[in-house]
Amino acid sequence: MGADNVDAFQRFIFSVPPLRIQAAALVALSVVYAVGTVGGIWLFTPFAPEPSRILPVAVLIFLVPFVVAAELFPRVLDGYPRSWSYFLALTSQFVLFVYALVLSGADNVGNAWSIIWLSFITLYLINILVLVVSTGIDRFDRILLVSLVEPAGLIAAFYALGGSELGFSTYRHVFAFASLLIAAGFLVLVLVVVDYLIKSNTDVSAFALTSGLLRNDRESLDLGVEARPAVETFAVDNGRRLTVAAPWVHPGPLGGFGGGQLSGNLIEALNEGRGVYGAERAETAAATDGGAAAAASADAAGFFFHVPCTHKEDLSNPADAERILDAVADPDRTERVSRLVTASYGEREGYADVRFHGRRIGDKEVIVLHGEGIDDYDTGVFMRDVDHDEVLLIDQHRHDIQNGPDVEIQYGSATADRLKRAFDDFRDRLADADLVEDYAAGFAVTRTGQDALAMVERVDGQEVLWIGVDTNGLTPDVRATADEYRAEFDAVIPFSTDTHASIHELANKRESDIDAIEGAVDRAVDDVAPATVGFESNRTEPVKLLKNDYNGLVFSVNILIRLTLISLVILYALLVLWLFF
Repeated sequence: MGADNVDAFQRFIFSVPPLRIQAAALVALSVVYAVGTVGGIWLFTPFAPEPSRILPVAVLIFLVPFVVAAELFPRVLDGYPRSWSYFLALTSQFVLFVYALVLSGADNVGNAWSIIWLSFITLYLINILVLVVSTGIDRFDRILLVSLVEPAGLIAAFYALGGSELGFSTYRHVFAFASLLIAAGFLVLVLVVVDYLIKSNTDVSAFALTSGLLRNDRESLDLGVEARPAVETFAVDNGRRLTVAAPWVHPGPLGGFGGGQLSGNLIEALNEGRGVYGAERAETAAATDGGAAAAASADAAGFFFHVPCTHKEDLSNPADAERILDAVADPDRTERVSRLVTASYGEREGYADVRFHGRRIGDKEVIVLHGEGIDDYDTGVFMRDVDHDEVLLIDQHRHDIQNGPDVEIQYGSATADRLKRAFDDFRDRLADADLVEDYAAGFAVTRTGQDALAMVERVDGQEVLWIGVDTNGLTPDVRATADEYRAEFDAVIPFSTDTHASIHELANKRESDIDAIEGAVDRAVDDVAPATVGFESNRTEPVKLLKNDYNGLVFSVNILIRLTLISLVILYALLVLWLFF
């Protein structure tokens, strides 16, 4: 994923520990930080605090203000997770300890006063920034008030532990409080300006987008243009039925925004009996114990193919997934197919690895593409002069899930022309492949925490294994598992759906459920039986695709990240100059 992609949001996402662990850490670290603070003052300043001061410092400085804030944030800001609130408290607690260590090196009382108030202001600004980004700027007034709880508790503790005895003038107190309010006002002003600039570019609130992605909200983007994309349907029938949707729509941009959850929604619908076979499957489900889930597992299954396209083909409205589902067809099927044909064009076209697998299905072709080091392709790169009724083109998207490529092939570029020549040459080769009436197939879909497909095709003694996972790229263990199966099959085709359903998964996923995948492969092998296969292309009812508005979202992300960071650095530098000079 490139830095100019909305996926840049994943850089800010990580797993938050369970709440009970965070709560225990907050208590334990308060003692550790108190010991460090008192010890630092004893070692590096003229003061010699008694060991008995450790407990009051631990409770009043490093525990109570943060626990109160952690419990208050979710109550005042509806929808803000309690686990996030405690993690923010842990972060703020650590920041305060860093300032306490800096305080132990102060060379005079005036500098000590400035360091203390700089720490209060910093914690206030951290709370404001994090809460605005994760809940939205429309609640800034409430955020300004609730964020004061932490520094207010620290200020009260400071005076309770003897701060009033330092003899600072009323002017210094007024100056310090004014500095806190001015800094908060400046930060909010920066955030409002950032949001205004991005809204003027895309008519989307950057903070609404960010908070929605963090909370995985399902939202429509009021962007894009009307289109009727093709939806290709691949179907296999061996007594049971497999339906794979391959819409010319990209599953993005992220999370619940637009079509980010498209692949998962379609997989769920096809396996629950909705869509093209809805009436038939519903009838089966009603007559079978276990309902739709049992009917799906016993009679039919569904999955998703990613076609070569870019984020410009993202849906802007998640509800339009239903229109994609409505276009899923019941294709005519045949047993007359060719053996799998494979060709690599890496050396001749200057790529590390550009490879096609293909099979003739009657007078049609199913082709699978892999371009090493390539993320996405404009829709016209391969299909500009190809009828969707004649060719089903699938992008394996098999790159590493955490270290994927960031190269996007633009239509009309020299690279696109080379790829098109390779594609046309492969189609000429494929056209010479002989058809035989010897198609057999078996399949299994697993939905235990992660959607995955295993499909085995047997043609004229040749066995091909497909392993598909509803992820954005493949985890290393899936890639290794696919390599192991190459000793058992003539060809193995691992692929992902390029889903953008979860920003958290994009950021954190390192492993897959290999046992479930291997179990699906075993069931697919056992399920192999004489079968028919085919595909068909339909157009959807009008839906809105982001198209060039996606560029506006990209610009928004870049503005949000860069302008906010620059502004925060400037704000902090101004605070230091203001308080110390």
